[in-house]
Amino acid sequence: MQDIDNAVEQLKRDILQGRFVPGQRLVEVDIMSHLDITRGRVRDVFKRLHSEGIVKIDRNRGASVRQVSREEVFDIFEVLEEISLLIIRKIGSQAEEPEMRKRLHASLNAAWKFHDRSVTIIKVLEYMDENARFWGDLADLAGNPVLSEIRLRLQAPLFRLAMEGLTVSGSHEQWIARHEEIISALLDDNTGHAVRHARKSMHDVWKAILGLPDSAFA
Repeated sequence: MQDIDNAVEQLKRDILQGRFVPGQRLVEVDIMSHLDITRGRVRDVFKRLHSEGIVKIDRNRGASVRQVSREEVFDIFEVLEEISLLIIRKIGSQAEEPEMRKRLHASLNAAWKFHDRSVTIIKVLEYMDENARFWGDLADLAGNPVLSEIRLRLQAPLFRLAMEGLTVSGSHEQWIARHEEIISALLDDNTGHAVRHARKSMHDVWKAILGLPDSAFA
């Protein structure tokens, strides 16, 4: 039997990868079997994912995979962009410090390695994982755990939409290249350029999501 943390991560991954689709009910007995946990733990899992904006809990219908409306996407991106740019600026203010430069170089090397791999066939999910790795690194470098936590919570309900948007638009390479440009600008002590590249990167994702048909939204 799984512990609660592993169960949460497994169900989250299953939802984000499309095993359970937006609007689908999550039947407790089915999830008990799927995750090999008790009914009580299933409810705890639902509550955790509800707090992350991935699962919706309705008193009459129970739990379901949360759908996001176009209007919510606009609202989320408005806040997400400001938080992301604040993260960039905080790093830029410390970019000359040796330890910061060392960690920025490590993140840039990881981006380069992924870019080298992308000449082969890579699934969209792997691009999403690289995006999560990249922004997770930057959030940690900013040194404010609240910024990191808020960004993760805002990003979670958009994850599946972003996957679908990238699948349709095929803008994988351009998206990842922006990551390298952001870090390179920070290492060059040019926070302004880093902010511009970050804004372009987020707008690429925004465009891909909003280009999806109405059926993708609540």
